[in-house]
Amino acid sequence: MKQLIKEKKGEVIVFKIDGDVEFDDSIQLNETFTQTIAEGNAKIVIDLSECNYIDSSGLGALVEGLKSTQKANGDLRLSNLNEDFKEILMMTRIIKYFQIFDNTDSAVNSF
Repeated sequence: MKQLIKEKKGEVIVFKIDGDVEFDDSIQLNETFTQTIAEGNAKIVIDLSECNYIDSSGLGALVEGLKSTQKANGDLRLSNLNEDFKEILMMTRIIKYFQIFDNTDSAVNSF
């Protein structure tokens, strides 16, 4: 992952992932989700428009983030997934746990 860009939109934190997500990046994602929730922000949108690949540890980080936000009475939602990414989520059956949106504004406004 080249960069993780954080933006606050009202009560929602948007993270834009720039680049592929692999093992080392998943550790950073877990730490970022934990810190964000500890700061009182449990409504999170992940913008995946610049992410073309995610490995199993990255998927695990997203699932952990989802569980953590829901425990804190929030949610983690995904936006701007490319077709390959959607296919990975469908094949792993993880897709049924996430709310997925075509664009970030729709995801933010869904809270």
